[in-house]
Amino acid sequence: MQFPRQSITTKLLLLFLLVGISSVLIIGSYSFYSAKKAIIRRTIDQLISVRAVKKQQVEYFFAEKQKNLENLIRNENAGRILLMSPASRKTPRFFQNLEFLKNYYIAYGFTNLYIVSEHNGITDILVADTVPPHGLTPSTVDRIKQIARETLQQDGIALSDYFFRSETDSLPFCLIGQRVLSATGTTLGIIILEIPSCEINRIMLQDNRQIGLGKSGEAYLVGKDGFMRSASRFFRGSLLRIPVRSAAVKIAMNGKTGSLVTNDYRGIKVFSAYEPLQVQGLNWVVLAEIDYEEAMVPVTGLRNDILLVSLVISLLILGFSQIITKMITQPLIRLKNAAARIGEGDFNHEVQVTSGDEIGLLAETFNTMSGQIKEEREKRILALFDGQEMERRRISRELHDGLGQKLVGTKLQIENCDDTNAFSLRKTMEETKECLHSIVEELRRISNDLMPVALDELGLETALKNLCIDVERQTGIEAEFDSDLVELVKGNTAVYLFRIAQEGIQNIIKHSNATRFSLQLIENREYLILILEDNGSGFTPALTRRGNGLSNMKERASLLGGTFSIESEPGIGTTIRIKTPRRP
Repeated sequence: MQFPRQSITTKLLLLFLLVGISSVLIIGSYSFYSAKKAIIRRTIDQLISVRAVKKQQVEYFFAEKQKNLENLIRNENAGRILLMSPASRKTPRFFQNLEFLKNYYIAYGFTNLYIVSEHNGITDILVADTVPPHGLTPSTVDRIKQIARETLQQDGIALSDYFFRSETDSLPFCLIGQRVLSATGTTLGIIILEIPSCEINRIMLQDNRQIGLGKSGEAYLVGKDGFMRSASRFFRGSLLRIPVRSAAVKIAMNGKTGSLVTNDYRGIKVFSAYEPLQVQGLNWVVLAEIDYEEAMVPVTGLRNDILLVSLVISLLILGFSQIITKMITQPLIRLKNAAARIGEGDFNHEVQVTSGDEIGLLAETFNTMSGQIKEEREKRILALFDGQEMERRRISRELHDGLGQKLVGTKLQIENCDDTNAFSLRKTMEETKECLHSIVEELRRISNDLMPVALDELGLETALKNLCIDVERQTGIEAEFDSDLVELVKGNTAVYLFRIAQEGIQNIIKHSNATRFSLQLIENREYLILILEDNGSGFTPALTRRGNGLSNMKERASLLGGTFSIESEPGIGTTIRIKTPRRP
């Protein structure tokens, strides 16, 4: 993960918060959606349970009505009435039988009874309630005739859907009928019972809180035409007047059972469980529904609880993150400050070690490194000063022993010259010229040792070649120089490589007892390689303490971005390799 340029304290704090809060969010989200899924599943299961109970109750209700009708048909009083002609319906016997029928259907919750018979080719409809409140309206007569036809066609029980006697009616009813047979199997007539809608409403409009439907839940019936067949909790006069066009009704009308989230007849989002009824003659579906918002109230409360807990945990994580971050970063900050002080030259400052973990080990290592840097710096300063003093002494010695003596000799020659003797004067002049020439050569040699003129003017290759020639002439050690340079090397690279070669050759002269050495300067596309080999006594590098000479050579190679290696064994000689990048 990439961070902008920020402090390690800020980065660690952000990381702790990111990890902590991400964990809280993941766990909270998982808990929320798991609980939401469980609550939805529980709601659907409750609706399915209510739907199944209501379906069973409605089917049982119509099954009981069929049994009531069958028992009535088997009663001899029904047959006696059907055998009576219209002229005999005013006899006491007729009224006695009719009273029995009225008591029967009233006792079993029917609101009226119709007897359909045929005498002399004329269909006669007898109403058990001699003075019905609405009379035989045209719609009632049509439904009675329809039931009669279906009964004769099906040879069984026929059931009609709900209908109103008249447009002013508020409660619909349905009819159930079956024909009555004689002992010989002939049809005597048809008995039709009137089933009121209030019976179904009592089944469907139970206390919804007791059955798990809360304040907004309800179970209701819908017919094939899409209108309600049981009363709504929310609208009065809903039977056969309020259409229900929800997706649940459409699916259930196709004979399927299931559940879904949809909009109900009020246009409100609900959970809905649907199933078709299995009642012969009725194409109804039963639905159990509850408002989505009410069902999701526990989810909303859970969400608020999770948010509150997440906020508290996030605050705790923030506090712990700050504490842990300080515990981690304070030692690092002390290390940073100590490093800055060392960078300013204060090598006496030490970092306090407060723990035994990796940071404590780092502090100990830092203190050790600081001490080593201090010691190395002191050595380098001493080496610098010692080198300067040695160089001054060498120059002083050369000036005193060489130039000084020659100048003194020249001065004495001039002072002792007899200026009256022409021959003596001429001889003194010649000797003085030779002394001055020798002095000039000595100055040129000293100047060349300090900074060869050829190095600036002719480049590294010529300066190294001249160095080998001078050493061979002055010491008698055989010197071989080889180079394949293509381009002229100048600047710091030339100066440092020359000083490395010069230092190495001085070590050969002083310590190796060599009779021959070779100096090679190799160039490739990326590097310059300087190799110095001798046939001297050699040494074991691991067991030998390196002096200022080797340290200076290694330091100069490092300043050039290169490498320094030395190979040597006693009695075999020494090979030094310096590999530095080419510089334009």
